[in-house]
Amino acid sequence: MKTLIRDLLSSEKDAADEFPELLVGERGPYLVTALWAILVAAVVFLLLMLDTPMQTPGRLYVTVGVALLAVGAQLVYRYRGVIPALRLLAIGGWLLVTVSGFVTEGVRSSILVAYPLILIVAGWMLGTRYCLGLLGASCVALVVLAASQQTGLKDVSLSLSPIMVAFVHVMVLVISAILTVYLLKLFRERYAEMRRLNSEIEVHLKAVERREGFLRTLLDNFPFMVWLKDEEGRYLAVNQAFLDGFGWPSAETVVGKTDLDIAVSNLAGKYRAGGLAVFSSSTSKPVEELIEMGGRWRWCETSKSPVLVDGKVIGMVGYARDITDRKAAEEEIAESRNLFRAIVDTVPVRVFWKDRNLCYLGCNEAFARDAGKAHPKDVIGKDDYQLSWADQAPSYRSVDLAVMESGSPRLSFEAARPTPKGEMRSLRMSMVPLRNQEDDIIGVLGMYEDITDEKLAAAEAKRAHQIP
Repeated sequence: MKTLIRDLLSSEKDAADEFPELLVGERGPYLVTALWAILVAAVVFLLLMLDTPMQTPGRLYVTVGVALLAVGAQLVYRYRGVIPALRLLAIGGWLLVTVSGFVTEGVRSSILVAYPLILIVAGWMLGTRYCLGLLGASCVALVVLAASQQTGLKDVSLSLSPIMVAFVHVMVLVISAILTVYLLKLFRERYAEMRRLNSEIEVHLKAVERREGFLRTLLDNFPFMVWLKDEEGRYLAVNQAFLDGFGWPSAETVVGKTDLDIAVSNLAGKYRAGGLAVFSSSTSKPVEELIEMGGRWRWCETSKSPVLVDGKVIGMVGYARDITDRKAAEEEIAESRNLFRAIVDTVPVRVFWKDRNLCYLGCNEAFARDAGKAHPKDVIGKDDYQLSWADQAPSYRSVDLAVMESGSPRLSFEAARPTPKGEMRSLRMSMVPLRNQEDDIIGVLGMYEDITDEKLAAAEAKRAHQIP
């Protein structure tokens, strides 16, 4: 009760100043509609009342007053705004009822209805101050009317004492004012809570928008295509690289569509099947594939991974990186490697190369056969101690180390090497240091040819020449 009395006596802001968009609309359309309805009703009532038993001075005054009040409020609203128009309606309506009571009816039931309605509307639309102000003015008017009737200054026949009627009216007004203020208090509390919640929602929405902006910037700065799909295969988000790659103007033209909607018909089924495989297996699926992008075929490294929440697949995230240039470079390297291998395997000499630890990095097929291996890859990673000439390994390695330490080649020197069958063969060898692009020595390159038959032939010729 103390709180209610404090609310009754406190001076507060106009309710319409606090929440006009709820009470009268942002531009007052509800007020305008109500004023037109009041004006039309007053004019129609006036026309129907003319030349009938209902045509009394009091009713004529009230009807004309209502019409003029509606017109005046329309004009005030147009030139001054919503709040001044509401004030005119509240105060003007109260004056119209009060003057009508003094001029014609006195304290009657019509005032008992009109005053509370005016108090409620004024309190609701304008605030507690106007409600309490009109309450006080109404009580004074009722007392004056009752006193004038009681003293005979105004001759109005009533079944009850004018003082009793006035007392009833005042009590109704007080109760109406109390209810109005109480309801306004509840409304303000609810409205304040609603505004607080709206403010929190706006803060959260702005935070979400910022996060979405950050994520969008992050996605758009990836140098490859990124997309997100739901469990039905519909696109939820794509980045700028995706749009540029497939020639779509904006993300809005892709979001909500499936591969069947945006891809060429002969590839859409393939893309969709790949996505369904990810959903069914719940595992990532990296693959290299040819993709038609903007009328061009490009090699892409694609990876699709399921999005899991509580162990349930709710979507899929994927990326595709254009590796066309890399594939072309790999093919070029492969061609160069094949050409190099063909040349090395074709030359009529044995070729090999080692790293600084004197482990074999590669050789040709002829060298592999000399080492007792079926293929050059069987030699890679081994050293001389692991091959058929293990007994001669120290002498071979000393030559290799000397070439690497000096940085100078050693050309056309002879050496002996056993075959896997144990036969000793004569070799003419050359060793040169291997250098990288920085001119650092990283190993040694060697080559040799078997000159055993050549030496045997030379020895035979020499013996034949010495025979008389």
